[in-house]
Amino acid sequence: MTRRIGAAAVPPAGTGLARAAARQLAGVAAALVVMAIFAERVRSIDTGAVLATLGRVAPAQWLAALILTALSFWAVGRYDALIHRHIGTGTGTRTARRAGACAIAISQATGFGLVTGALVRWRMLPGITPWQAMRLTAVVAATFLAGWAMVTACAVLVSPNPATAPLRPLAGLALGLGLVAILGASLAPPASAVARRLALPGLATLAAILGLAALDTTAAGLALWAVLPAGADPGWPVLLPAFLAALGAGLVLSTPGGIGPFELALLTLLPAVPQTDLLAGVLAWRAIYFALPAVLAAVALARGPRPEPAAGSPPAGDLAGLVARAPRAETGLVHLGEHRLLASGCAQGALLVGETRQTLTALFDPIGDAATHDALLDRLSAAARDRGRMPCLYKLSPRAAAGVRRSGWSVIPIAEEAVLDLAGFDLAGPSRAGLRRKLRRAAAAGVTVTGDDPLPIAEMAAVAAGWVRDRGGERGFSMGRFAPGYLAGQRVLRAEAGGRLLAFASFHTGQAEWTLDLLRHGAEIPDGTMQALICAAAEAARTAGATRLSLAAVTAHAALVGGLPAPLRRHAARRDADCGLRRFKAGFAPRWERRYLAAPHRAGLALAAADLALHIRAPAPLPGSRSS
Repeated sequence: MTRRIGAAAVPPAGTGLARAAARQLAGVAAALVVMAIFAERVRSIDTGAVLATLGRVAPAQWLAALILTALSFWAVGRYDALIHRHIGTGTGTRTARRAGACAIAISQATGFGLVTGALVRWRMLPGITPWQAMRLTAVVAATFLAGWAMVTACAVLVSPNPATAPLRPLAGLALGLGLVAILGASLAPPASAVARRLALPGLATLAAILGLAALDTTAAGLALWAVLPAGADPGWPVLLPAFLAALGAGLVLSTPGGIGPFELALLTLLPAVPQTDLLAGVLAWRAIYFALPAVLAAVALARGPRPEPAAGSPPAGDLAGLVARAPRAETGLVHLGEHRLLASGCAQGALLVGETRQTLTALFDPIGDAATHDALLDRLSAAARDRGRMPCLYKLSPRAAAGVRRSGWSVIPIAEEAVLDLAGFDLAGPSRAGLRRKLRRAAAAGVTVTGDDPLPIAEMAAVAAGWVRDRGGERGFSMGRFAPGYLAGQRVLRAEAGGRLLAFASFHTGQAEWTLDLLRHGAEIPDGTMQALICAAAEAARTAGATRLSLAAVTAHAALVGGLPAPLRRHAARRDADCGLRRFKAGFAPRWERRYLAAPHRAGLALAAADLALHIRAPAPLPGSRSS
């Protein structure tokens, strides 16, 4: 559970606890000042009258408040489970909900939320350290406060209450900053330090955070509204923004139960409500919303964590064999360590899946028994829901795309793959005249191609580093990246001249297909060097028994993608004309095969395409790399 929480470099636990304690002490000092102001404010209020008013709260009001409190804590538990799911702790949903509800119930009643919440989670979540519990609590608190700020800003902006009017500029600023943060979280490159350190959530997770924060706080406000004495009701549109602002004051100052800051803010923002009636309602609300949950949470805390039913055993089966027998050799991308296999229940079929900020994407066609493909689609959708992401399928063959279209998914062409049929591949004919010229120039320059072992990793790394430096980085996600261990499992051909490494190309190898993966070269190489590498690979693949050599895919021609606005069509057409990679592959006179993107709906296609482009162009560091 704790792997992701502790993955980033963090200070020693003692340092983190000391900083947290210092922040809490600063909050205590501010809270004491506010409580002194509150004490002066209520000194003139008749305590006996408040208690007498409290006694007139009807049983039906108590029951309504109890039901609304249960609804609020239902949302609280799911909120904690959402955060566990997002950061990938591996904690079961029931365990996360129970720990979250207990932590909130106790911390809101006792105050010092970061410390008390962390201690409760440490007790209720088996196997984590106090520092990890502190970090988890901080993530929960920060994301909840962000959701609360957005909800409160919306409520204040539409409120008819004149007392909250001075807060509207601040609410507008908070709402604007929130929208900018959502946009930034969606567009931040995965390779950026911010994205790596903060594990930025996707739009589905952000929407869930806002939805649960709205449900939680609205139910809590309704619970207070339910127990207000007769004649003390200011109206729901007036009460809600005042309640949310007062709730924030209590949360920020972290007094036990928010006592003092909450009441002072509420009395200030609801001047038309008699103070005696308002305080009587707050006392009733505190009994239902604070005291009762805290008692129940204390009982659960004393009992400790409950074991969650173990998940089913992973399906048995030869997944490595499935990859080896995959019709698409490109499935070998799994060996880079960035993606995983999602198997069918019987492990007779699988999908290669990778996770982006917005999607859980199946790369290439399903592998294994065709009878499992429908089940794999359902399994992908379920896994995406569990991770708070949208399912999609990328670079499908026409046949696989037709299958998912019949299942109701939306499909568009996204790329074209250049394929050489090796049985008929030769250099004769006018279509490869340019290729023949390139090969003659390479031969005249003394270029030779070899695939002998061992690989000169140091020289290859230098060539790859220069290539990356000249281009501003490697692409990734659906493309391989330079890693010595990864290359050791591929077929690698090298172009040399005068004992110097000029370029190299690596290939995924399958039973019937080879697929081009890495193609790296130095800054200055003889004309025709790269063509010589590909032609040598075609001959080697044919000798090994393969029937086709894939030169991998390029972005689909603009004419294939329907529905684009005219300016985008013109831009895409210019891009096609200027695409050097397409021209390079076209020089081999390949057969072009379309590849497709599929998502559950049309809107999902646009979201998936944009998100995949972001992760391909600026991928996160590979697992185990220094930069990760």
